[in-house]
Amino acid sequence: MRVWVTGAAGFVGGHAIAELRSAGHEVVAMVAPGQDTAIPGSLATEAMDLAESERLADFVVRQAPDACLHLAGIAFVPWAWEHPQETIRVNVIGTLNLLEAFRVHRPSARFLTVTSAQIYGHIPRAAPIREEDPPVADSVYSVSKWSADCCTQLYAGRYGLHAMTARPCNHIGPGQSESFVVSAFTRQLIEMERGLRPPRIRVGNLESLREFTDVRDIVRAYRLLLEKGRAGRAYNVASGHLIRIRELFDRLCALVGTNPDVEVDPALYRPTDAQPDIDTSRLREDTGWQTEIPLEETLRDIVADFRARMPQATAQ
Repeated sequence: MRVWVTGAAGFVGGHAIAELRSAGHEVVAMVAPGQDTAIPGSLATEAMDLAESERLADFVVRQAPDACLHLAGIAFVPWAWEHPQETIRVNVIGTLNLLEAFRVHRPSARFLTVTSAQIYGHIPRAAPIREEDPPVADSVYSVSKWSADCCTQLYAGRYGLHAMTARPCNHIGPGQSESFVVSAFTRQLIEMERGLRPPRIRVGNLESLREFTDVRDIVRAYRLLLEKGRAGRAYNVASGHLIRIRELFDRLCALVGTNPDVEVDPALYRPTDAQPDIDTSRLREDTGWQTEIPLEETLRDIVADFRARMPQATAQ
């Protein structure tokens, strides 16, 4: 297949392109205006805004993709709270513009919109959440992702597009932005290791429970859904294992070899909560997917990536 990957310059985009290429697929790519269009593995890359509906349609006509992996969007929850209109414009209107371009110009293509398991909220439930269970969107970000999810399902039902949605939990791995907790911890710990900062770290609530799946397992699920997923279906993507943030932090400290003083910062603190359990049986049944990369390997790879990219301490 020739797959159009939106959001190709992002953390997930690079891993997705590598996964698609390794499976023998061709890739064409889209990045946001101002981003580098030299995307490794892409046959053609253009910088566009998701609001540019005519340019999106033109790209579909010229490149004739067989599938679309729609990753582009606002992904950082705090930023979405501060910019609600922009979040809706990008995550909802942008998704509709893409769906329209494919409906008109490439109706036989397979289309996967990546939304989020955050649409289910953080309220504990009696059983693992299945895709047909009702959402409890509790942030601007999750509302925007639920809306994009609904739009994709609507286009599958009304227009017969082979459109699907993926609802992933948190994913981590080499190259992730330091806006996210694991990368933020790792950078600070390595700076301590190299004498670039004192051995003290400010943290939020370390008692919350979160799910973390390796991004390389996540993009393999996306690739399998493009190949085997059923039209009009939503798919949960998760490892099924919750971990306390404190344990995650302790594992990173052990890998780096640091033991910093920890200070709770009220500005970073959020009430203790736990993500609900997510049922992924539909994904396994339709594609055969399961996680392959253990958390310890993921953390080692993140530490190695930061060590390779970060400067050494300057000699005095």
